[in-house]
Amino acid sequence: MLHLAHNLLIWLYILLPPAALIAIILLARRGVRPAPTVTLAIASSLLLGVAATIVYDLWLGGIIAPIQMLLTCYWTAAVICFLKLLDLTFDSCARLFFATAAGSWKRPQRQAAAQALRVALLFLVGLPFMIVAIATYRPKTMQRMDSPLTDLGATPVWFQSTDGLDIAGFWIPAALADKNIPNPNWGRQTLLICPGSRAGSGSYLLLAKNFLDEGYNVLIFDFRAHGQSAGQIISFGDHERRDVLGAVRWLRTSQPQSCRRIVGVGIDTGAAALLAAAADPSPEGRAFTSLAVFGCYDRFDNLADSAAQIDRQPSIQRVVVRIGLALACVQTGADLFDFSPADAAAQIAPRPILFIEGRRDPVIDYERAQSLFESAHAPKSILTLDNMTDDQAVSDPDVVSRTLQFLDTAVPML
Repeated sequence: MLHLAHNLLIWLYILLPPAALIAIILLARRGVRPAPTVTLAIASSLLLGVAATIVYDLWLGGIIAPIQMLLTCYWTAAVICFLKLLDLTFDSCARLFFATAAGSWKRPQRQAAAQALRVALLFLVGLPFMIVAIATYRPKTMQRMDSPLTDLGATPVWFQSTDGLDIAGFWIPAALADKNIPNPNWGRQTLLICPGSRAGSGSYLLLAKNFLDEGYNVLIFDFRAHGQSAGQIISFGDHERRDVLGAVRWLRTSQPQSCRRIVGVGIDTGAAALLAAAADPSPEGRAFTSLAVFGCYDRFDNLADSAAQIDRQPSIQRVVVRIGLALACVQTGADLFDFSPADAAAQIAPRPILFIEGRRDPVIDYERAQSLFESAHAPKSILTLDNMTDDQAVSDPDVVSRTLQFLDTAVPML
């Protein structure tokens, strides 16, 4: 049912703008001039599309290709058309409801009540829909210059996620071992870096370098709808687990001698995807020997509640958040009500996990991070950071050193 609703929404995105344009042309041929609101909506879609592209450009640190700017404008137009369709539907339903309502209300009173109901429904559904649409859509970016990882010997690679999307990444092999280095695992173990949604690959330069210096190979990639990877819609870690499994499959088939031991590091939504992938019963999921996760949440619905700063008591705000979650499920095609990195963490034992949590993280509440740690079974460890965020932690030399020490020495508990 969810898959059907998701596909229907995607087709509406595709068909609504040309359908609206055809309707305007047909009306113009009949001598009917479009309402000012229609003209305003068309202009708004173009302006908002360009504005959204600029915002994404600044946030993602890349250059938005012209075709992606056009796609963003088209997507914005589709969102506006969908909102207009909702408005017409709510207006018709409200008028019908109060037209047939019994009582002594006069016509002006019924019309006013119908308008009030229409506005209330638009607030309850239209506002969450806009927030979800903005939060889940990503345009493609081109890097402004060569990746900083190139200086470490990185080469671009492509592989497919387990559901068939093309994923872009960088493969960095460990330097040839010196004869004096008594490390039999040199070049035979690989670190898989699962990036967060708030930073580019250059943010993990220190992390990659430290592991390379200890004889690890490094694979870092762009999740779907990020960077050069395929897709335009993110799912906060649920579908992204398939990108992680695809990365492991590529390692096992293309670099079998380099990944006799695979460890993973994930950051925020990348951490959620990493935990979900490591809990997968497939050979790719079971290939991880140990994990480190920075700033991950326990359940997506709890994260939404924390972001909206609501408690468990019934309220209008809570209703809006729940409607937004339902719309996010349709938008992404993922059951985000059920997506739980905490449940995944509980299934990873006996493989060890290190949880790195910052008390000052602006997105993931520390309570959510603590709940995630408590859900996991031993062997596990937690590193609490009082004076930095999780994004800062992944670039902190001391934190990176402790992460390396944990992943280098931790072994599954027998």
